[in-house]
Amino acid sequence: SSDPKSSANTLVVRNIGLMLSGDLGRPILEADTLVIADGRISAIGKASEVDGGNAATIIDAMGCAVAPGLIDNHVHPVAGDWTPRQNQIGWMDSTV
Repeated sequence: SSDPKSSANTLVVRNIGLMLSGDLGRPILEADTLVIADGRISAIGKASEVDGGNAATIIDAMGCAVAPGLIDNHVHPVAGDWTPRQNQIGWMDSTV
């Protein structure tokens, strides 16, 4: 971890419940604080180990998970309890 360059351009996200790395070899980080300085991540770690300085913005994650931004996390809600797409295997069995 490193110290933020400028407190005016520093964002700290604290109280993170689960921090995902995006690295399959080490998917979960032992960290609860994220420091972003000048638009780039400058520190990741435990609050006691990371210096957020006098950050301009502090976000309390309230135990939420933090994941890399390039993860496609969209969903398709289902209206009711069944859609034709859920029965693709049945369609394949009866058609192919």
